[in-house]
Amino acid sequence: MSVKKKLPLLFIVAAALLIVAGCEDCPGRQAACGYAYDPTYDPRATIDALLAGGGPAFGDAVAVEDTTEPRYVILMISDGWSYNHLAATAAYTGDEPGYTSWLNYPMSTWDYDARRLNGGVGYDPQRAWSEFGYVAGAFTDSASAATAMFTGRKVDSGNINTSPADVLRLETFSELAALRGLAVGAVTSVQLSHATPACWYAHNAYRKNGYAILDMGIWGVPGLSGEGAGYQGLRGPSRMTPAVLIGAGHPDWNSDYISARQRDLLAEDAAANPGWAFVERVEGGPDAGERLLTAATDPSTERLFGLFGNEEGCFDWATADLDGRNPENPTLEESTRAALAVLGRDPEGFALMVEGGAVDWAGHANNLDYMIGEQRDFDAAVEAVINWIEDPQTPADWENTLLIVTGDHECGYLTAGPGVFADEPLGEVSERTLAEEKTYSTGLRASWDDADGDGVIDEGENVHWAWNSTQHTNQLIPLYARGHRCEAFHGMIVAEDPIRGEYIDNTSIYLVMCTALND
Repeated sequence: MSVKKKLPLLFIVAAALLIVAGCEDCPGRQAACGYAYDPTYDPRATIDALLAGGGPAFGDAVAVEDTTEPRYVILMISDGWSYNHLAATAAYTGDEPGYTSWLNYPMSTWDYDARRLNGGVGYDPQRAWSEFGYVAGAFTDSASAATAMFTGRKVDSGNINTSPADVLRLETFSELAALRGLAVGAVTSVQLSHATPACWYAHNAYRKNGYAILDMGIWGVPGLSGEGAGYQGLRGPSRMTPAVLIGAGHPDWNSDYISARQRDLLAEDAAANPGWAFVERVEGGPDAGERLLTAATDPSTERLFGLFGNEEGCFDWATADLDGRNPENPTLEESTRAALAVLGRDPEGFALMVEGGAVDWAGHANNLDYMIGEQRDFDAAVEAVINWIEDPQTPADWENTLLIVTGDHECGYLTAGPGVFADEPLGEVSERTLAEEKTYSTGLRASWDDADGDGVIDEGENVHWAWNSTQHTNQLIPLYARGHRCEAFHGMIVAEDPIRGEYIDNTSIYLVMCTALND
């Protein structure tokens, strides 16, 4: 892999502060793309100020020092998870993933719109546990949630690293990591230009402009592959391009976010560039995971692109027993291992984001069978990362690596029954009760022993669990962390919840990842 020229990090931070702070004569600095970075961005603001007045959450931790040591920052996101999603998976498998014993905090996920709709309060702990419908009333979307985690800024729904009203570009952690000299990569089980991975490498006014977003990820220039629908919302070229992009959305099966033109251009460029490797789904072809790992472990591969997916735009669904996978698509675990193989060759280190995106989709569908299968695939990917960090043959260890495992929001309002608060334990989760999941009288799905077969949860019938929404909710979700500077989360507590205890905000992820660039 080519070695990128590394600038002293204090210089990088100083330049970043000048970009966002401006001056009396020039209140906003135009980026090279022609779009201004936010001139009101005060990097000394605290999360308390964010919660009180809506300012940015970006603490003194950004003033990091240069280091000759490699750094590895890995953020793994189970999109749509919650405490009960984890509990359901553990109940089915009979085992809890090891990361649940790490440093952990509940985390708030509200965005700019949710705070506005909730009367100026992003998350009210008292209302969350006294009014059942409160958390289902106003909530974040995946784009604004990812923007908060990757930039430390609260924005409105749909934004890909742009400020409220889409006026300004927001600097991302992955941009700072690239300036620091780290390689950058993104892996997802859904479309490569879907909201969460998009926020790792792009800027756009709206998450649905998938073609423009993917152009930024591959070539750094939005609109390179075309124009028209899917190419709007442009916010200038990228300041970095990922070394690894692996995910779904292959246009031969689903072209909602990635066009056939983009696939063809990518294949042409990969053939013309010896350091590029492009692996895609081939109908009836050999095992995708094996082909992907073969390309990744080739020492000549400097940029790896994996493009797979089914008709729904994701890797094939796995049921709770992990059945149903099509070998034409890789698993998230295989994709993660491939990313680690390529990125791990960079001498400066890397910043990697891995998303289990279809956990959220299963929540929207109120399908616990699929949700558990997707969560298990995500957990396997986490285990692959842990194994890589602890492998003595890799340059990583827990002294130079930060691993964060979390979600972006809850999806589906999964609880022990209709109208039951989320702190009550779920009932039996097994093959028998998964088979009992069906629509109940409100149009949502639940699992219960329907003694009279009328499709209604009658008094006295045993309920195992229920979905109370088909959308996201504003619940607190868990965050787990281990490794370099993970203890910085202890300084990010914003308030106390009567059930979950002291909690942090999702903007703190950005802060802590920045501290991990330090010695």
